[in-house]
Amino acid sequence: MEALVIGKPNVGKSLFVINFAAYLGVKEIRLQSTERKGVPTKKILLSLDEARHKLVSQKPHKTLTIQSLSVEIITGRQKKALWIVDSVGITEGIHHQAEIRQAMANTLIRMGETNLILHMIDLSSVGSKRIESLGPLDDEMAKYAQRLVPYLILGNKIDKPGAVDNLHAVREHFKGIPVIGVSALTRRGFKEVKAFTLRHLDA
Repeated sequence: MEALVIGKPNVGKSLFVINFAAYLGVKEIRLQSTERKGVPTKKILLSLDEARHKLVSQKPHKTLTIQSLSVEIITGRQKKALWIVDSVGITEGIHHQAEIRQAMANTLIRMGETNLILHMIDLSSVGSKRIESLGPLDDEMAKYAQRLVPYLILGNKIDKPGAVDNLHAVREHFKGIPVIGVSALTRRGFKEVKAFTLRHLDA
C-alpha cells in the first residue's frame, strides 16, 4: 500500500511526510529515492532531526526525486506496511530547468501507479499571488487524481492566522471532496489523516 503526497512547491509536503511517519511510530527515516523509470537509485538512513534538516526547505523544488519511506501500521491484531511517498512540487507551465521538468513528469507518472493520493494545499497562501497559492493547477490535479485512486485534500498550515477561514473556502471550492485541515509542523489533523489512510489500507 502506498500513499503519495502531491502539491505545489513549498506547501509543506516533505515536513508532513516526515512528521506523519513519526506520528505513526517511526523512530528513524529509511528513505528510498527514485528518479527515472521507477528504479530506486539511493537508500539512506536518517534520524528524524537529520531528515527535517536535510529534506525540508523554504526554497522551491528542494525535493527533486520521488522519496519513499516505509512504516508499519497496526490494524487490529495485524501489522500492515505502508509506503508514504514525498513528491516533486508541480508548477504551472513548462519549467526552464530540465531536471525539474523531468522530476515533475515522474510525479505525474507516479500518480497513476499509487494506491492513495494526499493532495496538499497551503491554507496560509489562499487568495495570494504566491507560487504555492490555490489555483487552476490544483483543480487539474484534483480532477486527475479523483479518477485514479482514493483521494484526500490536506489543507496545511491550519495553525497560521486566517487559515481556518481559508479552510472553509477550500472546502467550498472542492465540494464533494474530503478536506482535512492539518499542520505538518504541530501534527494537528494527523489523527484524521491516519483514520482515512487506514480505511483504505483495510479496503
